Formats: sequence, C-alpha cells, structure tokens
Amino acid sequence: MTHQPPVITSRRGSSLIEVVIAVGVLAVAIPLVFGALAESGKSGLASQAETRSTWIIPACMDEIRASRQGRPQYFTPTVTGQVFPPSEEIWALAFAADGKPIGKLSKARYESGTREMNGESVRYIVRMSSAAATSTAGTTPMLRVDISLEYPASQKSAKRGKLDFQTRIP
Repeated sequence: MTHQPPVITSRRGSSLIEVVIAVGVLAVAIPLVFGALAESGKSGLASQAETRSTWIIPACMDEIRASRQGRPQYFTPTVTGQVFPPSEEIWALAFAADGKPIGKLSKARYESGTREMNGESVRYIVRMSSAAATSTAGTTPMLRVDISLEYPASQKSAKRGKLDFQTRIP
C-alpha cells in the first residue's frame, strides 16, 4: 500500500503589520470624511440663509419704517432719528424657512434659541439695532442700522451662524 502525502493548501493570511497599517489608514480617513460632511452641512445652512436674506432683510426694513410711522406690527413705535431698540428691549424676529416672519422674540427666547413659535417652525432669527446718528454740516443725520440674520434658530445665540447687514436711515 502506497501512502499519498496529504495535500497542503496554502493559505496566506494578513500579517500583523498589514492590519496595523489598515487600521491606521482608517483612523486617519474616517475623521476627515466626517469633518468634511460637517463642513458641507454648515456651508449648506449658510447658503440657504444667504438666499433667504433677500426676502428677510427687506421685511425687517419694512418693520423699521412702520415703527417710524407709528404703525409697527411687532415692535414699539419710534420717531425719525431715534435709536432703537429702546433700552432694556431687544428687537428680534423669528422667520420660517421660506423667509416669512412669524413673530417677535423675547430677550430670553432670543438668547436660548427656539424651534417653534405660534405653531410654525422657526429657521432664522433676525436681530435689529441702530447706532447714534452721524452727520456733517448741511446733511441729514443718519442712523446706522445693524441687522443680523442668525441660523439655525434652535441654537443658543453664541452658537448660531450670523450674516451681518448694515445700512443708514434718517
């Protein structure tokens, strides 16, 4: 009887060095991918806010003009040349994702952020203020108006992204 030697199948496995290199590559690549995804989300929010600003900022200016004419929808009436908001008050409006104004925010709600108001989802918050009038001889004194479009509305004030706009009004 002849005996045949057993057939040995050659299996080659991964060495420890190959596994360590693969894990190292993943350890570097995965955080970079997640970081890129987070940044793309932030830039998406910023571009949406910038797009909506073409509707939101004119709505804010309309409210400022209405306040000067004594018929504001959300804030206290002011007069031409008067700095706003009055002391101890904040002028902040909540806006929906489509740029529609929802309502006035209290100082506490502005600071802490809000997701919903009057049964509607809030996406943006706009804060308005003015600085003292400046003029040169023979010109009309002008107030500097600062409008800050902040997003997302659900975040605390310090953590929101901001788009700042400035103009002058008499």
